[in-house]
Amino acid sequence: MPHVISFINLKGGVAKTTTAVQLADTFAFMRQKKVLVLDLDPQTNATLALIGEKRWEEADERGQTLAHLFLDLLNGTRHFSAERAILRGASNLNTIPPEMFDQLPEGAQYGRVDVLPSSIRLIDVQDRMQDIAARTNYSLSPMAVVQKYVGPLFGRYDYVLIDCPPNLGFITQNGLEVSDHYLIPTIPDRMSTYGIPQIAGKIDELRRDRVLKIRCLGVVVTKFQSNSSQHKQGLARLPGDLKAAFAYTNEDTPPILQTVMPQTNASAEATVFEREVKNYPAKYGTGLVGGQAAYKYGLDLAAEVQALLGDEE
Repeated sequence: MPHVISFINLKGGVAKTTTAVQLADTFAFMRQKKVLVLDLDPQTNATLALIGEKRWEEADERGQTLAHLFLDLLNGTRHFSAERAILRGASNLNTIPPEMFDQLPEGAQYGRVDVLPSSIRLIDVQDRMQDIAARTNYSLSPMAVVQKYVGPLFGRYDYVLIDCPPNLGFITQNGLEVSDHYLIPTIPDRMSTYGIPQIAGKIDELRRDRVLKIRCLGVVVTKFQSNSSQHKQGLARLPGDLKAAFAYTNEDTPPILQTVMPQTNASAEATVFEREVKNYPAKYGTGLVGGQAAYKYGLDLAAEVQALLGDEE
């Protein structure tokens, strides 16, 4: 069974998508895992980072994005197919043409990132999600759409990473419904951590109401600036804030991952699909940050996540 992880924070600009995409690249191309990225965020940043604008526009025109899955249910149409919508061979680190994957020998050890793209059409869908129950004669909850139509394909992958929008609405709840764990990427400042109690409380409520198994895997500190007194103070304050946030939930206080992701130019540039890169270090930066090459933080984070999942190699 794959590990299914949602990435969530109610504040934008905290490197939520950047963290999800880097972990996808790391698992696939540095750990030879098969990874599926579900982009539930209407901003489509994970989609554009992994397949670029041209390939995304083609998928959107064909009606093969996650927005079209929800629109089918709302409009009574049948355009979306999960099999056709999943785009294989994503990421500019991929060196195998998508059409060649079926010709690889059985059991071949190769990594791959696939993506189920998002669409800005999700902005309109968000306000209509509550109508799905009535449109389906109350046979389908608006929170269980992804589980029913995409979940059966998860078994093809080692990891399924879900980029959630910065809210706790029905679309985010579709991601949480199918997840084993969720990660909270956050900058160590008040604005970025302010919504963590709301996340913890809402997911605890959903876990009880929907009988879910999801648990918080941990908090990932992102965009850390070692010369910022505000960041240092926020990092010191975070354990206490987390303990308070999870005090009234049915789960233990989650760990703060030891890998602190620094603010670097390379991490921002890594989300530009059209940028030509030769390999993983070139994409995520070879310059020294905090005593080691920037790209090594991604390797450290992946190893730590695997250890928390019991998936150490």
